[in-house]
Amino acid sequence: MTARRSGRHPNAERVVVRLIEPAFEDLRSLLRLDPQIARWAVKKMLLLERDPEAGVDLHGTLIGWRKLTASNRDWRIVWRVSSDESGAVIVDVAEVWAVGARADSEVYDEMRSRAANLPPEPKTVALGEVIDRLGKVTAGLSATPEPLVAEPVPAWLVKRLTHQVGLTSEAIDHMSLQEAVDAWTDWTSQQR
Repeated sequence: MTARRSGRHPNAERVVVRLIEPAFEDLRSLLRLDPQIARWAVKKMLLLERDPEAGVDLHGTLIGWRKLTASNRDWRIVWRVSSDESGAVIVDVAEVWAVGARADSEVYDEMRSRAANLPPEPKTVALGEVIDRLGKVTAGLSATPEPLVAEPVPAWLVKRLTHQVGLTSEAIDHMSLQEAVDAWTDWTSQQR
């Protein structure tokens, strides 16, 4: 296993770290066991915002997954990087899938089980929310907020802006919903 030299990922400003629900429960269990180890694990997850390909590639049945160590190398954080449905990396999402003890490969056994049973769209918790929910143990830590999902311009408005206002579809594609509504409002108010 070779470690990739850690550095700033090209799309680092768009990386959001999320934990699937079982990984969040792992972290809560870790918090009860030792709050300091839980804090170290969260700090390692914050590293993924800057470099989602930090750590080491896993092999065998966990190809495509990576790991980071926490707390004197006794704990593992296992995740993978995903992208949008078209394959384009619009938002690099580093999903943290398991947090667990290194002893007896416990975390890897659990990870294999989770990977085998993953739904296509697993329920996740954003790292910022995790930090909030863990309370004072994560005081002073903050994660990148979830990106706002732009509301698309509805088809009826695209049609009117194209056919009546005379805008190109490329120009409309670059508009937010509010900009499109404003363009329509401006055009209709000038027509009276």
